[in-house]
Amino acid sequence: MKNIKEELEKTVQHIKSQAERTELQIKQQFEKLHQFLRDEEEATITALREEEEQKKQMMKEKLEEMNTHISDLSYTIKDMEEMMKANDFCFLKEFPGSMERVQISQPHPHMASGALIHVSRYLDNLPFRVWKKMQDTIQNSESGEELC
Repeated sequence: MKNIKEELEKTVQHIKSQAERTELQIKQQFEKLHQFLRDEEEATITALREEEEQKKQMMKEKLEEMNTHISDLSYTIKDMEEMMKANDFCFLKEFPGSMERVQISQPHPHMASGALIHVSRYLDNLPFRVWKKMQDTIQNSESGEELC
């Protein structure tokens, strides 16, 4: 009976040791998964910020172009006002040419294609895409590589 008792006590100790090692391994595996998710989050946000910067730069250039057109138009209006004050005949004679300059200098006020951020690129199927990438990583780890 004493031998059986000792064996049972050894078994209890072994179970405790097994549970502690297994818990540690579980925590390590989950930390790898958490790190994988943090890395994916960071990469996705970095891509979003890069696109934001590109789009903002494009809009800044469009704004500068628009400011130039506004300035040119303001100059033309001033010029026409001066001609109107000076001589009606001169104004009427130059009017067609002035109108042509105004027409040429006006840009088309349409929104550039692709000006806005492609939100769906980042959010559509995000959990699936991350899961798929994680699955590929796990399959690689099963073939001898380390997870993440």
